[in-house]
Amino acid sequence: MVQHQVHAIGPFELEDAGVVFAEFTTLETITEADAVYVNSSGRIGRARADASSTMHAIGAAFRGIASGLLGRVVTQGLLHSANYNFSGGIGRFGYVSTSAAGGVQITPPSASGQLVQVIGHIRNSSGLYVAIQGAFQRGQTL
Repeated sequence: MVQHQVHAIGPFELEDAGVVFAEFTTLETITEADAVYVNSSGRIGRARADASSTMHAIGAAFRGIASGLLGRVVTQGLLHSANYNFSGGIGRFGYVSTSAAGGVQITPPSASGQLVQVIGHIRNSSGLYVAIQGAFQRGQTL
């Protein structure tokens, strides 16, 4: 059994002290703010809503992580990143992307067979409050 530790971090790293982290080893290179899932070996990869093998998302990468290394995932709380561009989406839900592995999109997946999962709430153009919700599959049951 793989054990994952939750760590608090210092107040100078975040503007929201209520952020919850988990640590995982990666199965591929992860970019800061990527939506991630856990595979059957307990490693994280970039989630994508049009590939059921890369779902369900468990959080977003706190920083970039090279393949095979241990890194932090925000499982709940506010995450700011220059990699987010939520212009026009403030106040809406962020969904796991169907077109970019690890991406977060403003519109929900709509094609049959795609998985719809809210990863969080968009707070500003570069901020996402990670609040994972369950996923459902369009046109099918899981």
